[in-house]
Amino acid sequence: MKSRLLSVVSLLIGIALFVHLLKQTGTAEILARVQAMGAGFLLILAISGTRQLARSYAWLRCMSDDDRRVGLWAVLRARLAGDALADLTAAGPVIGEPVKIAQLKGKIRLSNLASSLAVENLTYAISSGLLVLAGTLTLLVLFAVADNIRTASLLALLIVSVSLLTLLFSLTRRWKIFSTLMSSLVGFLPQLSTVLPRVHELENYIFDFYERRRADFLVVACCDFLFHLAGVLEIYATLYLIGFSATFINAFILEAVNRVMNIVFAFVPAMIGVDEAGTGLLTSILGLGTGAGIAIAIIRKARMFVWIGLGVIFLALGQKQNEK
Repeated sequence: MKSRLLSVVSLLIGIALFVHLLKQTGTAEILARVQAMGAGFLLILAISGTRQLARSYAWLRCMSDDDRRVGLWAVLRARLAGDALADLTAAGPVIGEPVKIAQLKGKIRLSNLASSLAVENLTYAISSGLLVLAGTLTLLVLFAVADNIRTASLLALLIVSVSLLTLLFSLTRRWKIFSTLMSSLVGFLPQLSTVLPRVHELENYIFDFYERRRADFLVVACCDFLFHLAGVLEIYATLYLIGFSATFINAFILEAVNRVMNIVFAFVPAMIGVDEAGTGLLTSILGLGTGAGIAIAIIRKARMFVWIGLGVIFLALGQKQNEK
């Protein structure tokens, strides 16, 4: 109930912000830019499809050899179904990740599914952190930004750097942070003792993946690199198709900041309003104008809803199969 209320409230605020931005920037200009995309939207869909395939294959490679028999198509369907609910609700990944696992229930052990998905998300988080660091540093070095934005950027750099270092140390030294924390809480919450063995299994799977499966890790890292590269290319192509002469560096910075917004505002359904405001502010700093950012966000939202639509279809089909 609280999740639904948050979804509704955040959606209404996002819509209000979106309408305000359109009025402030000029509806006619934004519509003209979006309409200029035309059939080029198919190219944007193709590039974003590459991103979907990259992360789906990354998850497949995080599975054991036996579990990979489930196939890339099944993993892609599960990803789209989970992401659809994550994008449409305030719960975000909290509901999206379990849905991905549920879509493959009966084909692979649940513990294996959870472990492989955790590894994929962890590797993606590391790559995203590195992207954010590189993009933010590029922004601060090459462009003049206001003092408040510079301060916020430096704070973000500090948080991401500390998080990455902590994560890397825990992986290399096999720090069992979650199981240790849960063990200390068993006295207060005895029911945690039933979950503790599964947490141990999950942590061991993660540590063993990075220590013993170096080839798989390299493939997963390459998939994440392809995901981020395709994201940069998508923004670059979008700017070109709507009439802006942007550079690859502009697109790189925009994609890096978009990763941050996706994390911070994951509770806002479809990032409505937030994406337009954040991207519009950044394109203004980059000298492209606020309208460019709003147009990018609208087009990004259009392709998002294409994948959400497919995800909802796959979710419905998966539920029907489970009922049989």
